[in-house]
Amino acid sequence: MDLRLVQQEKMNMIQTTMELREVSGVAVPFQNGIPVPSFDAQQRLKLDLKGMWKKERFAADHDFSLSERNDRWFEHVLLEAGGRTEVDFDDSAWAQRQLPFPENEIRGKEEAGSSETYQDGVWYRRTFCLDAAWANKAVTLRALAISYVADVWVNGQWVGYHEGGFTPFALDLTPFVKIGEANTIVLRIDNPPWGSRADIIPATPGTDFFNYTGVIHDLYISGTAKCHIPRVNIVPLDIEGRVKFSVVLENRGADAVEVNVSGQIFDVDHEADAFLNSPLAADIKGKQTRWTGDLNWTEALAPYETKVMEAIVYIQEPRLWAFWQPELYVAEFAVVYGDRTAQLDRYASQFGIRTVTTEGTKLLLNGRPAFLAGVARHEEWPDTGRSATWKQIRDDLVQMKQSMHVNFVRTAHYPNHVYTSLLTDRLGLATVSEIPLWQFTREHFEAQEQKRLSDQMWREMIFSQYNSPSVLMWSTQNESVEVELRTVYNKRLVNDLKENYADGRLTTQSAAADQPGGHDPSMEPLDVAGWTMYFGIFHGSTYYEGTKDFLQKAHELWPDKPIWNTEFGHWSSDQDTMAAEQLKTYKETLQALMERAVISEDGEAQLRSDGFLVGIDFWIMYDWYVNHNNWIDTFGIYHMDRKTMKPVGEALSLDYARYTAFEGGFIHLPNRESQ
Repeated sequence: MDLRLVQQEKMNMIQTTMELREVSGVAVPFQNGIPVPSFDAQQRLKLDLKGMWKKERFAADHDFSLSERNDRWFEHVLLEAGGRTEVDFDDSAWAQRQLPFPENEIRGKEEAGSSETYQDGVWYRRTFCLDAAWANKAVTLRALAISYVADVWVNGQWVGYHEGGFTPFALDLTPFVKIGEANTIVLRIDNPPWGSRADIIPATPGTDFFNYTGVIHDLYISGTAKCHIPRVNIVPLDIEGRVKFSVVLENRGADAVEVNVSGQIFDVDHEADAFLNSPLAADIKGKQTRWTGDLNWTEALAPYETKVMEAIVYIQEPRLWAFWQPELYVAEFAVVYGDRTAQLDRYASQFGIRTVTTEGTKLLLNGRPAFLAGVARHEEWPDTGRSATWKQIRDDLVQMKQSMHVNFVRTAHYPNHVYTSLLTDRLGLATVSEIPLWQFTREHFEAQEQKRLSDQMWREMIFSQYNSPSVLMWSTQNESVEVELRTVYNKRLVNDLKENYADGRLTTQSAAADQPGGHDPSMEPLDVAGWTMYFGIFHGSTYYEGTKDFLQKAHELWPDKPIWNTEFGHWSSDQDTMAAEQLKTYKETLQALMERAVISEDGEAQLRSDGFLVGIDFWIMYDWYVNHNNWIDTFGIYHMDRKTMKPVGEALSLDYARYTAFEGGFIHLPNRESQ
């Protein structure tokens, strides 16, 4: 079967780089010629490229940056580069930049223009050295987020490219690096202004988060044996302990090999210092868990061959992942030569056992009705923009859980740093991940019908968070205007997931309640219907009546679907002059929402037989920078400093504490049997 992203012919359009290949009957993601790695931190050779780079800004031709990488493109880029891609180029006059960090200058103040609007080109250069330990290794460059189009050269040779500023990618450096000598890496990055082209993502000029340029998240080089495990896909099949493992084994060498692969499953040590302090799954292993099945294989691989081994195992007396209950396991796999004389590779991944399904208008987590009490969060800090450390992400999520009593975090409109889902796993916070199709019009969807970058981002998002039990749903877009092509798009993405790499999660979207309304046909292919609800603000009517009427109509039109509110809220304005209105909006909208919720309002967490709303999501935890840069957005419960809470925060904290009082968000069923 053909699992590529189908692109129609168009002169000079940049091509997508990801495809699915059928390997041993399994659809495996490949990008830039190699299997897509998991991007989980591993105990392998690693050279972190954070630190000082040389940089030079340039006025980019965005149409050229987004054109096909053909012979004419390479001729032109070498002329443009003027030797910048070469090892012996003199960059001594260039400025310096600490990476990862946005190219934008950031003053860290809650005021207009605090983050410099820089949407253009930049060259980065630096050298690195790989010592003897890297000899005969497969060498991979891993980029967790570069915005927006990145081309990479190593030692004067072009390695590859990637489009999209919110999803990770990897490039094979094995043929290009030298061991024991200086290596030169060069990045050409172009970040076109949103609204300058219909085929970029995000695409609309009014997108209300900030368009940061450059190396946003971690950039590093990893080294493994030529025969190694790039990824393991783990899917819990039920709550009785059956788990499916799909182990991808890659031989990136020119010699045939025979290897043994063996897997073990461990409990997680919640008391380990590393539990909230290290992204490494191997660091949080406890004792071996009790399980039955076979995770042992002997495989012969031809040069440059990839294979997949699959098995279903049974974990005895499984502990289920749930709200505020971060029950996790660690799967660890070893690769050794067939004669077992030397270990080649070791791979570890955290995972959880949980199911997420629907039953009529109910959302079921582990077979039990649940209610999502959520707050959204932009991945942004006042002094670092989107660039983040483990500690920054952890501290945000801990504050949301402890101060707001949330059991659910919406990660705004784009995939977050890969650390985010690792931490929501460990904190017991549910989440939904979304690709940044923000308020797409027909023109934008028509461009993606041809280009299919949106389809690639969907796959990149899913495969980068595949094993995280905290991710309950994948979201296709936010508040798009176009309906007909959005319906086509939703159907295509849902079918791709469920037919080619089904992971047991639900699908949803964040539609605007007035685009076109409750009768929105693009909801049909999705498991859960989701709308932003800003009645009395953007959608007409009043906070209470508008929300109440919309919910009733939506339920009548979609009587067998759970519905969730993806956003509601109000800005507090400068100096919090509208903080009282923000609080009023919250209270009156919340009243309408909770009248149709599946959970009772009295704090007893009883299931309501006439309820159909399975979740609420207040917009948003922290104020943030917006793309037009004329002001900062003040919808936050907290100011950007994470310290100053607005009046709405106290009210929300008290309400959410009631909604999550019973087992973090499970709905109480009298006389239910213990699971």
